[in-house]
Amino acid sequence: MNSRKEEIFQTIELHKQGLTAVDVANILQIDRSNASRYLSELFKENKIGKRAGRPVVYEPLEETVHVDISSEVSFESLVGFQASLKVSIQQAKAAILYPPRGLHTIIFGETGTGKSMFAECMYHFAVESKMLKKDAPFVSFNCADYAQNPQLLFGHIFGIKKGAYTGAAEDSPGLMAKADGGILFLDEIHRLPPEGQEMLFTFIDKGVYRPLGESNQVYEAAVQIIGATTESSTNFLTTFNRRIPMAITLPNVESRSLDERYEIISLFIKQEATRLNQRIDVERDAILAFMLYDAEGNIGQIKRDLKLVCAKAFLHYRTYGKKNLLIRKEDCSLQVQKGLLKIKELSERLDRFLEGKGDFLCFEPGDQDIVWSHDPQRNMQVYNEIEEKVSSLIETGVENIDLENLISKDVDLYFEKYVEELTQHPVHKELIPEDIWCLANRLYDIAEQELTRSYSEKARFAFALHVQSTLERVKDGHMIVHPDLNTVRKNLKSEFQVAMDLSTIIEEEQHVEIPFDEIGFISMFLAIQVKQAADLPLEKIEIIVLMHGTATASSMLAAAQELLGTKNGQAMNMSLDMSVGHMYDHLLTYVKEHKEQLDNGLLLLTDMGSLNSFANLIFEETGI
Repeated sequence: MNSRKEEIFQTIELHKQGLTAVDVANILQIDRSNASRYLSELFKENKIGKRAGRPVVYEPLEETVHVDISSEVSFESLVGFQASLKVSIQQAKAAILYPPRGLHTIIFGETGTGKSMFAECMYHFAVESKMLKKDAPFVSFNCADYAQNPQLLFGHIFGIKKGAYTGAAEDSPGLMAKADGGILFLDEIHRLPPEGQEMLFTFIDKGVYRPLGESNQVYEAAVQIIGATTESSTNFLTTFNRRIPMAITLPNVESRSLDERYEIISLFIKQEATRLNQRIDVERDAILAFMLYDAEGNIGQIKRDLKLVCAKAFLHYRTYGKKNLLIRKEDCSLQVQKGLLKIKELSERLDRFLEGKGDFLCFEPGDQDIVWSHDPQRNMQVYNEIEEKVSSLIETGVENIDLENLISKDVDLYFEKYVEELTQHPVHKELIPEDIWCLANRLYDIAEQELTRSYSEKARFAFALHVQSTLERVKDGHMIVHPDLNTVRKNLKSEFQVAMDLSTIIEEEQHVEIPFDEIGFISMFLAIQVKQAADLPLEKIEIIVLMHGTATASSMLAAAQELLGTKNGQAMNMSLDMSVGHMYDHLLTYVKEHKEQLDNGLLLLTDMGSLNSFANLIFEETGI
């Protein structure tokens, strides 16, 4: 905000009754058109309000005076209320219950530790315990907002007496008066100027205060002060420490347990799922990365980083028409991904935490439970993809002929993407009934003989999933329509003939009638091949063997070179007392120093643990 606009903003803040553009121009001795322009900008930025009329009157925005009890935040709803926050909550309850009107309190904590929410919890507890009336005010104010203007800050908190300065045409109550009978929460209380501190101390000591410009009368108010600061308790002003009896310190995220960090993450993702009214599936490594990374901004930063990754997942969901949002570790920022480097040093605790859990954490909107499961993307069904595509294209008015052309292209791409995606993850046979798995394997054995080609286990798994969904669809009476059957019959003659034979076997064993269009889909499964990257001579690819132990990588380098048929290679040994972060920095430095030699790529051969995540991190940081 430039200096002139800031000056106009402060002028409006000092005149609670409101000012017109002409008033502002006269007070500040500036051109009326400039005053009007800046006032309009401030209104658009939601920094000031305005009252319609002729002329328009601009006025300060009202502070939130009361917290709606319907959006109640209780101590029991805080993560860690029985663990890391237990002592802090006991102190807070004691401060609220102390007669006659509670103890003034200061909350210490780093940025993002939840000081404002904790103060709200104190307010709700005061209402619940009948120390405050149900409609008692809770006034919140950040002292840093006006730290550069001590007079404005003083007047905002304690009020302004008519005639206190030029333009003060009437008495203006401050936050202290608005908070009478309730709680005044002063965030960043250490930013109060000396005059404000002195008046606050007078109120704390005697229960009275004077508005700005008042020299005779003092005012009383029944207000409990809760202050918050990012300063440490040892560096905080002794005058505050002496006058505010209750000091509460909130822990930072780093000092919280893994279980609490998991709860914090789950809480925020659940909130996003409910807000978007959409299921969110999160890969286990992404959950671990958020649990372990260095969040310097504490809970606030975790919430921002989770919102960012949810926004990216939502964009992908909307762009590609997915059924739900999916978050993988690759979607997280580099800073978050680096949390995986701590897996080694916390391996025992993580093993206990992960015992019996699946590969993905699934968050449904609303009150449904959060559950661990295997890969939720594995249940993809070709037919649903086609039906959704047909519906969306029909809505746009696409003609039938164009519809077939558009869908046939999408089906080809979908098949390639479907099988290729499955190759990136372990096969979970338990997702498929044993009889279907055996049937799919037998069908592919026949296809291998008839077509003289081989199919990997993952290709068989993809086909088995498809067979399962086909049988379910047929038994439920749903139609199966292939949008480009004639092209498949013409281009995949051999596969189509074999597919006809396989469909007969399915019919005989499962006692169903396989639609003719389904043979087209089976043909495509028989024809699809997972794309292989173009071969590049290994002599042109840098190889690094990276393993735990003082000489393990060195001893394995020769074996790796012989197996790969190359003389290239470097060995990096990670001694057992070396931290994962130090090892990563060592590798990163090497890559940056030899970047010109790595134009054709880098092959990392690692053994286990956090080292397996290095390749993706190096790519994120260097593009190699």
